[in-house]
Amino acid sequence: MGGTFTSWGALEQALQKEVADATREVIDNSMEDLHRNVDRFYGAAGGRYMRTGTLRSSPECSFMGGGAVSSGEIRLNTGYTYVPSGRDTKTIYNYAESGGLLGRGGFWSDTMNGIPRHIQAAFGSRFY
Repeated sequence: MGGTFTSWGALEQALQKEVADATREVIDNSMEDLHRNVDRFYGAAGGRYMRTGTLRSSPECSFMGGGAVSSGEIRLNTGYTYVPSGRDTKTIYNYAESGGLLGRGGFWSDTMNGIPRHIQAAFGSRFY
């Protein structure tokens, strides 16, 4: 962000755009991490277990930007029902995260651990 601003409104608008762009960058980079980490879960041999692939397709994100507030979220879609396990998807994903299923756990915690790095890079490059 550079240049000269002739009004408080112009400065405020430029700052809001930079914050929105940085927030979007953090979400995009975090989603890349989440997809990579979930793919790593599937890198472990499944043996005779028939994988549904539902976890692989579950990463989602949302972004609300512009104006005084920009925010976003990354998440795993837990709306799928695993049959015949009888357990809700959130429980199954928690088993997967903790290494309780065939696959490499830690995909969510590894993603969360990377977010501060993305925040520092995205906001640090704009507001130093």
